[in-house]
Amino acid sequence: MEDNAESRGLGPEAIRALRGEQSRASFARLLGVTPLTVYRWELPDDAPQARRPRGRVAQALRQLAQGGPAARASATSQRQELRPEESARLTPCLARLERAEWRAAEEELLALGASGVLRTPGARALAAVGLAYLQRWGREDCRGAFATLLPHMEEAAAGVLPEAVELQVHALAANLYAAPDGKLFDVEKADAHIARAEALLVTHDSPEVRCHLRIAELASAFYLGEAERITRCAGRMAASMVGVKDPVLRLLAEDACAHESAIRGESAQATRRFREVAQGAARLGYPFLEARNLSFLAQRRLEESCEPAEALQLVRRAREAAYGGRMARGFSFIFTARAEAEALLRLARYAEAEAVLDEADAVIEELSWTPLHLVVPRAVLALVTGRHAELRKFASRLAAYSGPIQRALTGAYALFAEAMADFAEGHRQRAAERFAATGARVVELGGWPYLRRECLVYEAGARAFAGQLQEGRVVLRRARVFLERMPSAGHSAVLHRFEGILLALEGRTREAREQTEASLATSRLAGDVSMVAFTRHLLSQLARLEGDPASEELLAASEAELRRLGMAIPGDFTQSVPRLPPAASAVPGASPGPGRLGAEALVVPFERLSVRGMGAPLIQRELLGVLEGLFPSGAPRLEELDSQGRATLLAGPATPVATDAVEFGDGCGRRLRLGVAGPLPADGRALLTALSRLGGFALEVAALRGFAQVEATALLDDAEAERDTELPGFIAASPSMKRLRSELASLSSSRATVIVTGESGAGKEVVARALHTLSTRAQRPYVAFNCAAVPRELFEGQLFGYRRGAYTGATTDHPGVIRAAHGGTLFLDEIGELPLEVQPKLLRFLENGEVFPLGEIRPVEVDVRVVAATHRDLAQLVREGRFREDLYYRLQVVPVRVPPLRERREDVLALARHFVRQLTPEGQQPPQLGPDALAALVAHPWPGNVRELRNVLERSMAYGPLPTVLGAEQMRIAG
Repeated sequence: MEDNAESRGLGPEAIRALRGEQSRASFARLLGVTPLTVYRWELPDDAPQARRPRGRVAQALRQLAQGGPAARASATSQRQELRPEESARLTPCLARLERAEWRAAEEELLALGASGVLRTPGARALAAVGLAYLQRWGREDCRGAFATLLPHMEEAAAGVLPEAVELQVHALAANLYAAPDGKLFDVEKADAHIARAEALLVTHDSPEVRCHLRIAELASAFYLGEAERITRCAGRMAASMVGVKDPVLRLLAEDACAHESAIRGESAQATRRFREVAQGAARLGYPFLEARNLSFLAQRRLEESCEPAEALQLVRRAREAAYGGRMARGFSFIFTARAEAEALLRLARYAEAEAVLDEADAVIEELSWTPLHLVVPRAVLALVTGRHAELRKFASRLAAYSGPIQRALTGAYALFAEAMADFAEGHRQRAAERFAATGARVVELGGWPYLRRECLVYEAGARAFAGQLQEGRVVLRRARVFLERMPSAGHSAVLHRFEGILLALEGRTREAREQTEASLATSRLAGDVSMVAFTRHLLSQLARLEGDPASEELLAASEAELRRLGMAIPGDFTQSVPRLPPAASAVPGASPGPGRLGAEALVVPFERLSVRGMGAPLIQRELLGVLEGLFPSGAPRLEELDSQGRATLLAGPATPVATDAVEFGDGCGRRLRLGVAGPLPADGRALLTALSRLGGFALEVAALRGFAQVEATALLDDAEAERDTELPGFIAASPSMKRLRSELASLSSSRATVIVTGESGAGKEVVARALHTLSTRAQRPYVAFNCAAVPRELFEGQLFGYRRGAYTGATTDHPGVIRAAHGGTLFLDEIGELPLEVQPKLLRFLENGEVFPLGEIRPVEVDVRVVAATHRDLAQLVREGRFREDLYYRLQVVPVRVPPLRERREDVLALARHFVRQLTPEGQQPPQLGPDALAALVAHPWPGNVRELRNVLERSMAYGPLPTVLGAEQMRIAG
């Protein structure tokens, strides 16, 4: 080892002598280094890992050597503990951070810092830790957090802070160096701070700090893109949550566990965790984590082939949460934009998708981050629109990336982008080789599974198009195995399409068409307009290959559809395939014969129902779609049966009644019935039985994989459907309403302002009254005030009250609805209609608990819990200048959404029975709802929600005499 003047005289023996009887950990804390550093100092000079002290540390060691034990005591005494009054002032501020009360905590910490009451370095450092914490975890402002913490990181290194405070500084510094910002990300520094913190944990154990260190470790592994490193962290994250009581930290840890599950291929568990963290963050009023997890949830749901509209709804909610929390445009924004772009691509809204990707690109530039996260949507956009030059340019940008973040993985994505450009331009053999090379490179880098999956799927397609049939079969098998590990309905559909091309080139056109039809069905089910159009074009090419007389007409129609959507027209892969005579596919024995469907009719349905990654709702819809194809006039329906054999319609038309039906189980305790209206072919019953069994197995597999959280719910009978005696009118038969009721109960002891959103007629006032009934204020007044029903000139007086003579016409004192609700709950319905000029006074009341009645000379204190409701988009009103931004933020403390009735169809029957009992004249027996009436009620979309349902039943029961059974003919449902 090269000698250095600074380290002379500080060899291994000298270090051991200075350390004496102390442990390496305590000696390291004394010097502000890690125990590993001390260990390296004590290694022989010729050891590869040996190091010698330098700079400040060498100087400190010399001082210790000169001063002996006294110098050690002097060094230790540099640490000045917090004064009791400083701890008393800081503790409530830091407690606010645990409750995600970011703004209040920020104001109090800033006020403390400005007041000069924090005199010791440790107190000032602890306040800075709090501010940096809320900047990092409250607003995703990593750079602001780093600037706040930086001076105190130096103090921690110098050993002047109390050890408990130094521990907090190191833990937060580790997370900042592991943050998704190219200017800050440094794994070595993050690891160093983790090591220093763990050394301090020996004497200052803290479950919260330990959990933060695991979050930093896992974040470093993800942002490096090293799957093996993530695997090494597996399990440590969940174990670190033991003993952690901080709800914010527990949500952060659950967020990290969700990503860990996703990369391990536990897709359904990841989806569930993202959803639960988003819901928990919303309840806590934690916009950063709510927005972040809604974005990742949208991405996961797209993987599971949800409707694009569902993903866009999640994205919209994520943006609203980010806007309401005043978040910086950070790393989470990139994934929000990616999910939105992928949903828009599926809807063939290419210009909008490109604009969203450009916006995400701008954020990537701001963060000095790698652009690899946008490669796949950019490649798909270029592929479907034929803009290959742009994809080449993007690939060159990836290849030129020289930043410190995932440089090697970015290079692999550059190879993938080049391969996609070759594939799009028709250089299929070169594309196949590049896909294979990219896959091999990914394996060398540790096997990043997301890119590995893309490479395998598209290599299979490139091999097929290039005519490399044997190689294509090998890659196809490997891709299928990989999709077993990381299931994705969308990737399975693409692979089906590529297998169809491979089969066609092998001369097996019937099987090719079956695979392609299965791909088409999955794409249609997922609402993927782009892939549906591509697959239809492929089917028209296969029709021409089979000699179908209508093939040219089909081909022309599919090309017209592609042009209309703005998509590139693919080349004709069938040019190299010999044409079959028209009757070639109808060889003897191939046709099942008149009046029969035959075993071949099951091939496509089996392929459609065996797609990996579909949840129970998609499987149910696919099962009905298959039956509609086999029995076009059969009106298939799927029902759930209770123990008494009573049926609840799950999917399909309410009428006509099925003449042939098969019962089956889903492996999770439910009995289902699949039926069609006849007449059926000779083998129709056998076909129906086979499909029902396959559907049952598919539902069981989905549940075992976690894609379906199935509950053994039967049709509610009259006793089960009775309203909750605690909450009159609150009907909770559906899982979503049961969860809502649970949320309302958990808010019982809080006085936080609640904003209830939902469509008109969904039951927002019922929810508001339930909040009051479940609260500790239940015995105090409940006052409802409809902001849309009061003239503008009377608003202020009605709301805040007035003294007699305050204005012309004020002949008596009026307390106003706020004072009338003193001690109880005030429900402000349609808060979006509140006049702009009244909003500042309402804000003052919400913040200070004071009202200023007209004519009074001093404010009046009022104790009121406010619940507001609206069907309007308040965030949009803020952007339009029609609603105050500060009032918007003050209302968004606890957001509660009431789902529309179409999203909770289990409630329809329970609500219907409730309204029938309610509307029956006193002294009469309530009529029963007949099976056909129940079916008609469940099948209706209810655009007017619960209000419309009540009106329908009231209208149906208005015509006397009241029958014993209300049938479908009495249901006066407006068309």
